[in-house]
Amino acid sequence: MTTVEVNPPVSVEEWQAYVHSHSEATYYHLPQWKAVIEESLRHKPFYLFARDGEGKLCGILPLFQIRSMLTSNRLVSLPFSHTCGPIADSEEATMALVDRAKRLCDELSCSYMEIRTIRPVSLGLEVNDHFLVHLMKLSEPKEMWQKTLARVARWAVGRARKEDVAIKTYDSVEACQAFHSLNLRGKKRLGVPGHPREFFLAIHKHMKGYCRLYLAEYHNEFIAGALMVNFNGVAGYAYAASHDQYLKQFPNDLLTWQAIEDGSKQGFHTFDFGKTDSENVGLSHFKEKWGAKPEKLYFHYYPKAPVLVSSNRSGMKYRVFTGVWRRLPLSLAGLLSPAVFRQLD
Repeated sequence: MTTVEVNPPVSVEEWQAYVHSHSEATYYHLPQWKAVIEESLRHKPFYLFARDGEGKLCGILPLFQIRSMLTSNRLVSLPFSHTCGPIADSEEATMALVDRAKRLCDELSCSYMEIRTIRPVSLGLEVNDHFLVHLMKLSEPKEMWQKTLARVARWAVGRARKEDVAIKTYDSVEACQAFHSLNLRGKKRLGVPGHPREFFLAIHKHMKGYCRLYLAEYHNEFIAGALMVNFNGVAGYAYAASHDQYLKQFPNDLLTWQAIEDGSKQGFHTFDFGKTDSENVGLSHFKEKWGAKPEKLYFHYYPKAPVLVSSNRSGMKYRVFTGVWRRLPLSLAGLLSPAVFRQLD
């Protein structure tokens, strides 16, 4: 018989061993990622652990409660991830985790619960497939360059090299702060809040061994960056940022190719470009020119799917918010971003 407990005492060793052993686990399931979210965004964790009749760990469902005046009180698996959801040894354990999560949602008086998966899972919940994930199968760099990349991608990489854009990896607090500044600027250009600086610092602190930070340098200035988080054979292009005044130097293309090439050399089988709004055609084209294929993401809801502003880019609320945010001075956007950001997603 499967039993499920909420936030029980579980050793880090047992937790990590289970996540590393499960074929569908992601870095979002790790205890280290729990520390990242808890420390930087201060959301309350509700982690469900399933055990079989012999007391052996047989399933995990990570959840965080987000209490927000803007987007309601809700449970999410997991905020600021594109896929997480339950990992378990059996369908029985999966449903036991989901059933307990539904009761928890009611106990906490949440307006809804959201569980995100990269494949359709029969959870008995309402499903929304508005978002996409772009995945690329990795092979030898020379083969990918010649056969997988579109001509426009090869051209952009060559152009960046001719412009003397240099890509290096960094592992320092100062580099994280530089990346945060680029992220804040890029997000403002899109009309949305940037990630708090503490978020990237927490990744640097807790995810050592899993993450790799690339920065593009041009004339002694950092003009773009990409933060990779790699796990379970997947090279994850988790976060990217760039300075809008240097887009003609194509630093994002050179960064992307460097990360793809490194992922191949390190033995990863898949390059994950992350979540894409199905309405964001430009971003989809950028990812597809590398040979990435779009696949649907499945967001499962209990008791029913809410009306999300983020899923309606043409709606009035979204257009008003992004329009106002784009007009903010960069310094003010930096001050407001942490408070607003933690209430979203």
